[in-house]
Amino acid sequence: MQAMQGDWLPARAALHSTGLYFSLREIRPAELQDPFMQETIARIPARESVVQVAREDVGKGAAGTAPAGVVFHVARCGSTLVSQLLKQHVGLVVYAEPLSVNEILLPPHRWPRAETVAALRSLGAAFARHARKPWVLKLTSWNTLFCDLVAEAFPATPWVLCLRDPLEVAVSLVERPAGWIWEGELPAAPFAKLVDPEGAARSREEYVARIYAAFCDAACRIGPARGALVDYRTLPVALWERVAPRFGLTVDAALRARMEAAALMNSKAPVARPAAFTEDSGAKRAAASVALREAVDRHARPALERLQALHAGVTP
Repeated sequence: MQAMQGDWLPARAALHSTGLYFSLREIRPAELQDPFMQETIARIPARESVVQVAREDVGKGAAGTAPAGVVFHVARCGSTLVSQLLKQHVGLVVYAEPLSVNEILLPPHRWPRAETVAALRSLGAAFARHARKPWVLKLTSWNTLFCDLVAEAFPATPWVLCLRDPLEVAVSLVERPAGWIWEGELPAAPFAKLVDPEGAARSREEYVARIYAAFCDAACRIGPARGALVDYRTLPVALWERVAPRFGLTVDAALRARMEAAALMNSKAPVARPAAFTEDSGAKRAAASVALREAVDRHARPALERLQALHAGVTP
């Protein structure tokens, strides 16, 4: 792919037999203040261009373009707060849940593993060209199921996994399911075999609990050496005490003050309609049905405990 002059953001990606294609939008890095990158793309009119990376060139020429950090998460766990607070750092660009990453990772994978990993590296290089400074990749929740591919694509990049009590996550996913979870009344086909390979779940509650377990099991595959677990209850303090230092970022008093102020706001509110944050952990736990509690205790909590045990004793 030839270098292009301007602020060309890789908005979409497509894998074809002939190579990797990017749809680029001319949007300045400073505009990426929305909770999710696609919201910025929808909000700002911009020129568009399509470029190709020939298949034999995918993954090449990507040295020195890896992200400063990657944010994985288990959904509804404060990861958007993490990415929005990181955006307070003027020396950093944050790409929050890019559709282009989803299009490379969406199962079933169109390319063999090694080429999929190479495609992620080429996408990383495109983000680096756009950022022209250190950058962080905050992923979509289901991307965590393929965290081993992301870790392989960026082998020197530190990462964090945002977690929350599985019962609170499960209540949210039952009440407001993410778009990738269901197809009508059935589990979405691309993910069902990853979440529940034997098709053993007999209720929505059990399936949602298995989703949380699948996230934890996937994170176990990449080990703790470059990673850290960030519990929802430790936010926002964990952002400047653990996440930023892990990503090589300095947080001075002025930046911390901006982060503290931003943490008082609803991190998912549109930029044009800011709203105050309301704590909801107690309400979520009170809303949990007996069936959901049982499913979480049977599937999600043991998987979380395995992950926590793997990370026990590892210095952040």
